Amino acid sequence: MWEGSLAGGCLCGRLRYRVRHIESAYWCHCAMCRRASGSGALPWLTVARADFEMTAGTPARFSSSPGVTRLFCGHCGSPILFDMAKEAAVDVTVGTLDDPDAVTPTHHIWTQSALEMTAGLGAGLPRHKAEREN
Repeated sequence: MWEGSLAGGCLCGRLRYRVRHIESAYWCHCAMCRRASGSGALPWLTVARADFEMTAGTPARFSSSPGVTRLFCGHCGSPILFDMAKEAAVDVTVGTLDDPDAVTPTHHIWTQSALEMTAGLGAGLPRHKAEREN
C-alpha cells in the first residue's frame, strides 16, 4: 500500500514514532476502539511489527482484552498502537501521523458495531461486519 516511511506522535509531542511499509489501512467501528479514542470510528494502519519504531518517549500500556495491549501517551492520552501479541503486525492510529492524508483507508471493519452517525464515513469502501474477510 505504501512504501517509504512516515513519522507521527502524540498531541503533546512526548511520544514520536516512525512506520515503514504500510500493509493496509481501515476504519474500525468496534466499541473498544470507540471508547479508547472517544471517536465514532477510528482509522488504523497496519505494519509489520519490525516496521514500527518508537523514536522518542516511552508509551503507557493498557491491556484492553486477553492478548491485546494498547499503547498511548501517559501524559496527553493520545492512542498510538494496537498490539495483538499473536499477530506479526501492529496497528497504528492514522490520526497521529504528521501527515494523516498520506494514508487512505480502503475498508471498514466491525461494522456490526457501527454508530448511525458514521454511516456516510468512507462511503463506497467495502464494509465487513467483523474482521476483514480474506
